[in-house]
Amino acid sequence: MMRFARRTRPRRPIVAALIGTFVLVLGGCGRGGANSDDETAPPASAIVMTVSGAKVTVIPMSSRLRLLGTTVAQRHLTLRAPAAGRVEGFNLQNGDTVRRGQVVARVVNREIEAAENGLAVARQIDPAESGALAASLKRNRSAAAIAVTAPDDAIVAQRIVSSGQTVADLDPLADLIDPRSIYVEAAVPIADLANTHSGRAAVVTSPLRPGVQFAARVGAVSPSFSPGGATAPVRIEFTGRDSILQAGAPAEIFVTTVDLPTAIAIPDAALFEDASTSARYVFVAGPDGRAHRTIVTVGLHDGERTQVVAGVTPGAIVITSGGYALSDGLRVKVAVANQ
Repeated sequence: MMRFARRTRPRRPIVAALIGTFVLVLGGCGRGGANSDDETAPPASAIVMTVSGAKVTVIPMSSRLRLLGTTVAQRHLTLRAPAAGRVEGFNLQNGDTVRRGQVVARVVNREIEAAENGLAVARQIDPAESGALAASLKRNRSAAAIAVTAPDDAIVAQRIVSSGQTVADLDPLADLIDPRSIYVEAAVPIADLANTHSGRAAVVTSPLRPGVQFAARVGAVSPSFSPGGATAPVRIEFTGRDSILQAGAPAEIFVTTVDLPTAIAIPDAALFEDASTSARYVFVAGPDGRAHRTIVTVGLHDGERTQVVAGVTPGAIVITSGGYALSDGLRVKVAVANQ
């Protein structure tokens, strides 16, 4: 008996066709996904950041040294009794102003007081005869009361006696100070002495007169240092018509150490510092519409502006917003603030 073998068709072409179809489907899905991503995420070069900017300007700038001090009266005057006796009409109070030659009190001498006591006794012994004595005493009493006058224009710093008090010859009645002699004594750190010269302009403020700035200047720097050796006394003199009239008042002094009539300046908001190198830099908005990171050399700082010694020129626009999100070459749209 003969057997015939079954003839089987090869399956490889069918499997290959199925694999090819599956690959095509996957490929089509992949291309569709790629196109979708390209449409939703624009290229980095198309990103534009809106920022604020300011022009680099040329302005006068100055550097000031801040000091603390106290007002001191250089000239003290003592109001004294011109003779021994009893003080009358002395009504001055601390802080009162007196003028040169002004009568501020009278001192009744002891002879007049003795005569008044004798008149009282005479009235008891012989009332009829005491009238003539009383009239004589009245005529001479005003001449016997010696006037106390102010030696100069001054301010009462301390009242020592009161009306009715008996004093000896040349006893002090009040302590006066000459307001024209008041100055501010401050302490300058040793490191700042080189920039603190006589004649430097200064401004003085005090809580006694809030909001008032008194024109002043450096009068002199003491040749001796403080006991600790860290500071040196300096005398600050008032130069304006207005000044502090109280001695011992706290004061704050700003001494101008550098004064530049023209300085290239930028806002502090435009200045950055590299944490790794400590270099200072700004972002300049270029005509190409991009931010350019530029290293600068800075000088004085005055208020909210900083002097730029090198790196930018007047008229350039520096970016003042965006902070550390800015990068070199970033496309920007700048809104320049009014200055």
